[in-house]
Amino acid sequence: MHRLRFLPLTIALLAVGGCSSLTPPTLSGAAKEPAPAAAVVSQPGQPSAYETAFMAQGTPTAVYALVARGVLNCWLGTAGPLRATHVFAAEAAPPNQGGGAEIVLHERDQSFRDQRGPRALRLRFERAQGGVRVGFVNLRLRVALAEAMAQDAATWAKGGSGCRVQELREPALLTGWTRSPPPTVGGGGNR
Repeated sequence: MHRLRFLPLTIALLAVGGCSSLTPPTLSGAAKEPAPAAAVVSQPGQPSAYETAFMAQGTPTAVYALVARGVLNCWLGTAGPLRATHVFAAEAAPPNQGGGAEIVLHERDQSFRDQRGPRALRLRFERAQGGVRVGFVNLRLRVALAEAMAQDAATWAKGGSGCRVQELREPALLTGWTRSPPPTVGGGGNR
């Protein structure tokens, strides 16, 4: 009973400590370097992981709508360089549930009914202090193409227009991943 008397005080101190501007001590004694805004891991001629994030004003739903319109018109539109090679997929929560959203570009795979092969690119829209945080993660595209796509997405998220990807005209790289064909039943044709 004596120990439980200090439990509310301990919880209050932990809650206030989470809002403190003091940094906790580190075990190694060395200061950590801040994470870069964009990270690139590349090998010559191969697709590379590329990740960046940026902030935009508005709600996640509104910013998602701006970027989705740009993706469908620029990257996957009639003259878009990804039209024949990639498929658009998206999910968005209603505004009353936070409005978080995600756009995913998949490599086109004809063996699937919806043609969604491996993920090639992901854009995530989340409410953040001061606006909307847009996370951009390239999974299978070349770095130069991914960088142009990230610039396009940032421009569209802020209400701008343009299509750097069409100016670049770098073809998309497919990884060559395909699903094995389904087994045939009965071993032959119709009798």
